[in-house]
Amino acid sequence: MKTRVLLLMVVAGMLVSAGAFAQDGGPDDFTVHMSTYTEFYNQKNYRDAYPTWRWCFDNCDDKVAEKTTKNVFIQGPTILENIIANREGEAREAAIDTLLMIYDKRIALYGQEGTHLGSKAIMLNKYRPQNYVEVFNLISRTFEVAGNSTAYGVLKLYMIVAMNRYNKEEISKDEMVNIYSSISDALASQIENEAKEDKKAKIEDAAKAVEDLFVNSSAADCKSIIDVFSPKFEADPTNVELAKKIVNLLRKGNSDECKLSDLYMRAAIVMYENEKSSSAAHAIGQAYFKRGESGKAEQYYNEAISLEEVGSKKADMYYELGLLYFTSMNNYAKARQAARNALSADPNCGKAYILIGKVYAAGGKDCGEDAFQKKCLYWLVVDQFQKAKNVDPSVTSEANQLIARYSEHFPSSQDAFWADMKEGQTVTIGCWINETTTARFIK
Repeated sequence: MKTRVLLLMVVAGMLVSAGAFAQDGGPDDFTVHMSTYTEFYNQKNYRDAYPTWRWCFDNCDDKVAEKTTKNVFIQGPTILENIIANREGEAREAAIDTLLMIYDKRIALYGQEGTHLGSKAIMLNKYRPQNYVEVFNLISRTFEVAGNSTAYGVLKLYMIVAMNRYNKEEISKDEMVNIYSSISDALASQIENEAKEDKKAKIEDAAKAVEDLFVNSSAADCKSIIDVFSPKFEADPTNVELAKKIVNLLRKGNSDECKLSDLYMRAAIVMYENEKSSSAAHAIGQAYFKRGESGKAEQYYNEAISLEEVGSKKADMYYELGLLYFTSMNNYAKARQAARNALSADPNCGKAYILIGKVYAAGGKDCGEDAFQKKCLYWLVVDQFQKAKNVDPSVTSEANQLIARYSEHFPSSQDAFWADMKEGQTVTIGCWINETTTARFIK
């Protein structure tokens, strides 16, 4: 209590002394008032700091600004936010007006529009979010002035208010995509040039939030993305960062339309050539497979397999390569070999056995000199499905359905009698298959 009384006496003395200075609000008056509010400010007593701070703010002009500190404008927002928190109604609105005026006057006296307009936009959005169009316009101007140097928090807010306007149909889809593209480019530049890891992490978080907002919106359809990014890619076809952005956006599309587009393929290949990885080659192979470009698909599957070190992933890639040979190239021998390679990489890859069974059923119909021998093929087919469920319980349901279907094609006991073959006899299925199986008959 004594300390507070003493402080008030000191302040009172300073205010009386101020009368001895020039009465025109000159540098001497300004210094006294500034010292007064600073005493309160340093104690976080913002209520008592406000009157003399307000005097300094109102009396700061070009002449004073040349000789005094910017602390009036640096400390002002902290004081005003405390005042706002403790006021209601018109008094609160008046305090908000003053808070926003701080940024306008600071720009008028000291410049740096690209910095302080962004700060004003953040405060306006905080206290008057209904004024989102004004917030949008403030940040648009900020970005126009500051470009890639615009604060990452301001850029994130830009995306939020732009998306709000897009959802209200106040801006077009193309405009929304272009805004996203510009914000994303700016954040990518900041991430690349930021040396401090803690700040870089914050910028990366902002970039992810911006991307999530866009990807989860209706603006992020294939046509819009392709229309906006195709000219950029044409102008800079070796830009790896641009290629990554295109690939990431199109991968998150809701249909194969995105991932099968020419733009996606070209960007994906630029990424792969810059930094070869199994996953990148695999994605390209899958896309070419779906596009029906079997030769290119085969090339990238083989590259992906050669780069992959994890057995289960390598098995999946071999399996897909086997599907390519089977369904698109009708090369049954290569399909079987790819499936066998999958099993070498992962002996529990049940779907590889299922593929072999299907390959035998489709490609072995001519293996046999007569109708009876051709039916014997189905013993070998069913063997594969049985092996599949033995090594991989997850395929049991599919395997059982296939076993039931193809078992119906087994030779009958009567057929076996005339062929002089007995139950359990070892039989070799010839031609390109050349595997042994066990005789079984339909009763």
